[in-house]
Amino acid sequence: MVTKEELEKRYAELSNKELLDIIENKFSYTELAIAVALEEISKRKLDEDDIKAYKNTKIKEFNTFIQKNIVNDLSFFQKLIFFFIWLPFLNFPLRRNFYEDGYVLKLKQACYYSWTGFIFCILASIIDSNFFDKEKIILLIIWMLSFIIAYFFDERFNRQNQIAKLQRYYSNPESDEEIMDDEENQTLP
Repeated sequence: MVTKEELEKRYAELSNKELLDIIENKFSYTELAIAVALEEISKRKLDEDDIKAYKNTKIKEFNTFIQKNIVNDLSFFQKLIFFFIWLPFLNFPLRRNFYEDGYVLKLKQACYYSWTGFIFCILASIIDSNFFDKEKIILLIIWMLSFIIAYFFDERFNRQNQIAKLQRYYSNPESDEEIMDDEENQTLP
């Protein structure tokens, strides 16, 4: 069990942002932790501008998060790469970069194009070997045409469905402009 003195000592070393994070996420902490955080904030005499700056930082972080997870998707060239180079050990470095940078939508699209590329490659091979006497040019043509199908399906159905799911998951009840307007209205006399 952590004592009040231990929390006071630990919280005295935290930054203002870290203390405000504790208050903002109060349901993740004990009542004692919240009380000690509030005491530390009152000792530091944070003013309204400090809290506004904290809120603006949080809004910017949220917007960046939404941008990375809902808005930014793969470029056309990246879609081609994942479709035609579907082997995991070849496209792993790109996927790893998306993961490290926090791009959820790009990761989902990379998986989609890798799987569809693999499936259409197998289908094109079966069609080529059964109907066209194993001519490799026909295999390539079928596989290239299948990219167009995968691309239009992704744009029409898959991507929109993924964005809708992510928007529901990360939904924000108010837009940034409404939040900023509310803050300005609260400070006006």
